[in-house]
Amino acid sequence: MSKFTESEHAAMAEELAINGFNSLLRLIVLHDKNIPDVTRAKYKVGTYCCASGSAIKSWSKHGLRGVYVERALEFAACYRLSIKAHQLQPTKAIVEQWLEYDYNLVKSGRAKASTFNGWDIAARGVL
Repeated sequence: MSKFTESEHAAMAEELAINGFNSLLRLIVLHDKNIPDVTRAKYKVGTYCCASGSAIKSWSKHGLRGVYVERALEFAACYRLSIKAHQLQPTKAIVEQWLEYDYNLVKSGRAKASTFNGWDIAARGVL
């Protein structure tokens, strides 16, 4: 039984998925001289994944989902990038570990080191 709420799990999973997607974009820019910035990289991945414009825009706010994760990994493999599925779509165990880490940061008085803003204040009270 987790000591974190479903909303906290969902918020952390989304944050980690966004971080993974942004990391993928930066890696693509580093490895392809023809892609000068992350905006172009995002649309290049979107084109490869056969995604609509609205789906591509949503990736920046929610991370990759479903079939797009596998297609993005195929795209990354073309560049021999070292990125795995759990980085783009984090597992429950990874989400739990990051919640625990961040919770310990906040509780130990190092809240400024925390980047997570998805705490369920109703369930936790003031952190």
